[in-house]
Amino acid sequence: MKSRIFIFIFLLTLYSCRKDERVQTIEQVVKEWTGKTVLFPEDVSCKMMGRDTVVPELFQRPYKILLYVDSMGCTSCKLRMPEWKKIIREADSIAPGQIGFLFYFNPKSSKELEFLLKRDHFDYPVFIDNENHIGKKNHFPNDISFQSFLLDKNNRVLAIGNPSMNPRVWELYKQQITGTKPVDNERKTSVELAASGIVIEGLEVGQVSHAVFVLKNTGNVPLVIHDIKSSCGCTIPLWERAPVKPGEETRIRVEIKPEEPGYLRKTIEVYGNVPENISLIVSGTVK
Repeated sequence: MKSRIFIFIFLLTLYSCRKDERVQTIEQVVKEWTGKTVLFPEDVSCKMMGRDTVVPELFQRPYKILLYVDSMGCTSCKLRMPEWKKIIREADSIAPGQIGFLFYFNPKSSKELEFLLKRDHFDYPVFIDNENHIGKKNHFPNDISFQSFLLDKNNRVLAIGNPSMNPRVWELYKQQITGTKPVDNERKTSVELAASGIVIEGLEVGQVSHAVFVLKNTGNVPLVIHDIKSSCGCTIPLWERAPVKPGEETRIRVEIKPEEPGYLRKTIEVYGNVPENISLIVSGTVK
């Protein structure tokens, strides 16, 4: 019981922001899913590099990480295969043979999915769930941030959140797997933004556009940016990796290559030695 309370409070800390409605949503999702058992269908084909395969050992491991990707929205934005490859490598190093990764995809286009997996050289088994059997059995949250789960050997949810989108969620997963508790002795600083949102004019499908965010370190210790995550593979953040001294500025350059026409709104999360994640937003209309 104490463990569940710790998970609940820690997850709220991970996802907390200034908008009360967002915090309420997170609270509801965490309370609903922590301890819940995920049901797996038996008639979903498993493939590896486009070929049929069988992987019963993945379901028998002490811990499993489930990623569910539905057919809504931008598929490449949701897959984030390069990030998952990094997570799998680290998982194999901290807990060899203890963690099974279960990738369940309900693609709107099997050909597009196959192309994306080959493009990213993703050679881990994936489950192609064309009929969305797992989604119908479990009724997962609609928010892609909550369509990934850490499960125990009995498929009960230990933690919820997408570690490929939020490195602090991955830290929580590792803490649950290794039995350690978070220790944060890093000195914090404060940041001032010239603008937290930028509207880009003249966006076109397949054409690269840019936005530049200016951050000023207003604290008393150097600003260290640990990582920056975008909500979509079509949005790539670039930044200077060196610490930013107090009183100085740094720039985050965002490259955007839209994949479809319509309204575009992407979020970039900056993780560093600041009390809260820094959220940046790029938006515009794609022709």
